[in-house]
Amino acid sequence: MNEAPTALAGYLLAFAGLTAGIAALALPPLAIPAGLAAWAAAALTWKGASRRSLIQAGVLFLAGVTGLLWGVSQGVTPDLVRAITANMTLIGVLIGVSFLQLVALPAGDSPGEQPRGPRAFRSTGIGVHLFGSVINISTIFMVADRLSKHGPLGREQAVLLTRYFSTAGFWSPFFAAMAAALSFAPDARIVHLIAAGLPLAVIAMLISWFGTGRHVGQDFVGYPPRYRHLRVPAILALAVLIIHTWNSDLPVIAVITLLAPLITGLALLRQRQMGLPVINHHVRRNLPRMNNELMLFLAAGVLAAGLGSVLTTLGGWSLFSTFGPLQAWLTTLLITGFAIAGVHPVIGIATFGTMLLPLEPNHSLLAMTFLASWTLGISASPLSGMNLALQGRFGLDGMDIMRWNAGYTVIMLMVTAPLFWVAGGLLGV
Repeated sequence: MNEAPTALAGYLLAFAGLTAGIAALALPPLAIPAGLAAWAAAALTWKGASRRSLIQAGVLFLAGVTGLLWGVSQGVTPDLVRAITANMTLIGVLIGVSFLQLVALPAGDSPGEQPRGPRAFRSTGIGVHLFGSVINISTIFMVADRLSKHGPLGREQAVLLTRYFSTAGFWSPFFAAMAAALSFAPDARIVHLIAAGLPLAVIAMLISWFGTGRHVGQDFVGYPPRYRHLRVPAILALAVLIIHTWNSDLPVIAVITLLAPLITGLALLRQRQMGLPVINHHVRRNLPRMNNELMLFLAAGVLAAGLGSVLTTLGGWSLFSTFGPLQAWLTTLLITGFAIAGVHPVIGIATFGTMLLPLEPNHSLLAMTFLASWTLGISASPLSGMNLALQGRFGLDGMDIMRWNAGYTVIMLMVTAPLFWVAGGLLGV
């Protein structure tokens, strides 16, 4: 990507993130300029996107446009605003949370400090989970780079990286899964989601520990986490919880989108005089690298708008007549299955969210469904962004990753069933 267009795209994305957060918080009309800025940034950076992302985004875009045109032919007014802005809440929080990388990425450690054996697997896995819950996919690159220095990555390393990272999607308010879920279940209570997601994450990590971690040999070399780097994210999480307790009507995702860059900026300015240059470099260079996710999420928004038009012509048809624990589990099963086949979970969430919202479901249960679907989908699918990164950069085979995680995925799908029933009972569904 050329430097000038890339820098402009970065500034457009920063503007999009800011206005998307304000729109979700208090001024919904600002979602339109936020969406237009994001589309302009995508237009400036599409040449640097991967071929797979371009193909997938193109298919979604064409499917959405086809749905909108079908609706027009049947007398349905196309919802162009939704097509432009449908996933701006998700894109906004990804932009906001990306600033945490500037203060949460650990520095290098000397080789003598590397732990070994089962203890190394456990400590490294917990570190991957916690850092992944804050800085997302950057954690995979950071830890995988360190692990690969001691030899090619294999089953044990793949299990650690994919499972311990993805399980943050069950509960983390900073994870893309949470933003996607709350885009279609905005009235979900964050306390409910964390209360349901944390036990799932613990169970998932225990399964990986007892199934793989405790059996690794002393030749397994880990990466020691440095939890001091989580101080700023911890402050952000505390601020979000305080604000949510003070006013539960404020959208959590909007609060995170706006507070993450602010708290990061204050931390950088306090730590060193280079705060503004570091932030400027992040905006100009790092934000445009989101182009793969950006195009996918924008195209998924067009798909959701097109699907909405088609469903309108069908009289509001839906896969279910009601939404309870059984439907939550079936939806999780379907979205996870689609993800294994190569359909990104955000597409499944957009599709089912569009169909299920007219049923007036309990938003907390619906969001739990989407969080579980995303988490299990990205770990199981050989075509998820996380697994593609491990394949392209570290030589792992996608089908091997799917095979190594197959049993784990089936077990976790079984675990989600009783959780949905318990949650449904507590929520009065």
